[in-house]
Amino acid sequence: MKPEIFSAEKFRFKVDALSKNALSIISRLQSKKFKAYIVGGGIRDLIEGLDPKDFDIVTDCEPREIRKLFRNSRIIGRRFKLVHITFPNEIIEVTTFRSGQDPQSDSIEINDKGRIIRDNKWGTQEEDVVRRDLTINSIYYDPLSDKIVDYTGGVKDLESKRIRFVGDVEKRIIEDPVRILRVIRFAAKLNFEIEPTIKKAITKYKNQLLDMSSARIYEEIIKMFLAGHALKTYQLLQEHDLFDLLFPHLENSKENFNEFYENAFKDTDQRLKENKKLNVGFLFAILLWPKVYIKSGISNRINYKSFYLTMSAVMQKQQNITAVPRRYSSFIRDVWMNQIRFNKVGKKSINFANNIRFRASYDFLLLRNSMERNLDTPINWWTEFKAANYDKKMKLLNAYKKGVNGKR
Repeated sequence: MKPEIFSAEKFRFKVDALSKNALSIISRLQSKKFKAYIVGGGIRDLIEGLDPKDFDIVTDCEPREIRKLFRNSRIIGRRFKLVHITFPNEIIEVTTFRSGQDPQSDSIEINDKGRIIRDNKWGTQEEDVVRRDLTINSIYYDPLSDKIVDYTGGVKDLESKRIRFVGDVEKRIIEDPVRILRVIRFAAKLNFEIEPTIKKAITKYKNQLLDMSSARIYEEIIKMFLAGHALKTYQLLQEHDLFDLLFPHLENSKENFNEFYENAFKDTDQRLKENKKLNVGFLFAILLWPKVYIKSGISNRINYKSFYLTMSAVMQKQQNITAVPRRYSSFIRDVWMNQIRFNKVGKKSINFANNIRFRASYDFLLLRNSMERNLDTPINWWTEFKAANYDKKMKLLNAYKKGVNGKR
C-alpha cells in the first residue's frame, strides 16, 4: 500500500497549536530510531483549522520499551494496550502500530459474533492503518519532517466533507458496533456527510449497540453531547433511529418531546461555547426527564413515594445501557425532586433559593417550559424571587400567600 505524502505547508495550520509535550515525545522516540507520528484527531483538526483537544501518538516502539524511555508513563488497557505519558498540563496517549491481520494470533481475540475484544499484535505502519476505523482519523503527521502520510484518502475525505470507513463497512461495524456512535459524533462535530453504505449498515446493525459495555456507551454519550455539538448530535441520532434505542423511555408515548430536547441541547451548546461548566448529571436529567414526566406528572398533589419510585425505575433502566457513575445519581434526583418545590411556595422557599442545587434546578425549570407550556407564572415568580434581597423575598412570599388565600 503506497501512501500519499503531503507537506504540512499545504494546509497552513497553526504550528503553535501543536503540543510541545507531544513534540518532545516524538523527538525522543525518533532519536532512538523509532518511527513516531501524531495521528487521529490531532492532525485531522489541524487540517480542518480547528484547535485540537488532544494529540495522540503512534509509533513502532512497543509499550514496555516506551515505558522504559519515559518515567512519567504507565501502560493501561487490556483490550488495547497503550501508554499514557503524563505531564502537568496534559496526558499524551501513545499506541504501538498494530497488525490485527492474523485472527489465529494469541494477541488477538475475536468472539463468536466477529467482534474484536482484544488486539495487541504489533505490526507495521501499513498494517496499522487498516486497523483504524475512519479515513479522516487515519492520517499520520511527522512534525519533525513536516510531512503528512495518508494511506486511505483521508485528506480527500476531509476536503469533500464525508465520513467513510477504512475497509469493508459492515465488517468494521461488526468488529466494534460502538463505531456507529463514533460516526455520528464526527459527523456532528465536523458537519460532514455520512457515506450511504454506512447509513445502511447503521440501520442493519444498530441493535448490536445494546450488546456493548454500558461503560463504553456512557463514554461515547459524554463525548457526543458535551463537545459543543449536542443539537446536531441529537438530530443525527434521531435521523438514524438511534436516540430511542439509547434512551428507550418514550415508547408508546403520544407526546412529542422534540422541542424540549432541541431547546435543551441548544442551551447546552451555548453554555459550552461560553466556557461554562455543565454537569454530566444535568445532561442525563435532560435525557431521561420525559419518561419521569409521562409516568408521574408534576403537580401540587403529586404522590412523593410514587414519584421517587418512578425516578429510580427510569434511572435503573438507563443503567443497563449507559453506566452513569453513581456520583451523578444524587444530582439527577435532586434536580428532578426540586421541580416539585417550585410548586410549593412557603416558609422554606428562602432556604430552597440558597440550596446548592437551586441554580441547576431553576435552569431545568426553564427548559421544561418548552415542553409543558404552563410554567410561565412560576418561572416569572421564581425569577424575581431568586434575584431579590431578604426583605423583598419576604414581601413576595406575603403577597403570594395573600393571593392564594384570596383565590380561596
